[in-house]
Amino acid sequence: MLNQKKVVIEWEKAGLKKSGFMFQDITEMYELAERNTESTEEANKLLILAIRAAAKNGGKSALAVENNLTKWINAGATTATEVGEYEKQSQQLQQPRQRFGQPLRNESPVAKFTPEQMAEQSKRLAKEDGFDDPEEWIKAAMETFRQLRATRTERMAKKSEQGLTATGRSVIRRF
Repeated sequence: MLNQKKVVIEWEKAGLKKSGFMFQDITEMYELAERNTESTEEANKLLILAIRAAAKNGGKSALAVENNLTKWINAGATTATEVGEYEKQSQQLQQPRQRFGQPLRNESPVAKFTPEQMAEQSKRLAKEDGFDDPEEWIKAAMETFRQLRATRTERMAKKSEQGLTATGRSVIRRF
């Protein structure tokens, strides 16, 4: 028999959508699980595992739960332990494989720097440019940028006269 109270609690914990058809969907999924499992207890477990798996994978509707349930039943997993073994095997199959004997290269995670590390780097860069104080170094750099921005139009005009592109490379001339 369907332990509807426990299933509804799991449904709410998972954050799945509630609708007027929710109880009908739950009973249909339970009947599907009950037809394919050995006992009603296993059917309850399977339904609860399907709800948890849908929530874990980001599902928000009854269709996500039903897809998990039918996937497991079609694979022949009719008990909770068989579902666990099936999921473990599918995770192993999804791991990246080697190609031509070379391991696949995954992107490294984006480095997040702490304020202390950034301050240390600013000090190091300021010393490399001959400044004792990073604040002076920042002011000098900003002044250089302002000066470059102010003279940009003149510099770009000279480059075109000299046959250079905006990046400073020579223009290819055809005869």
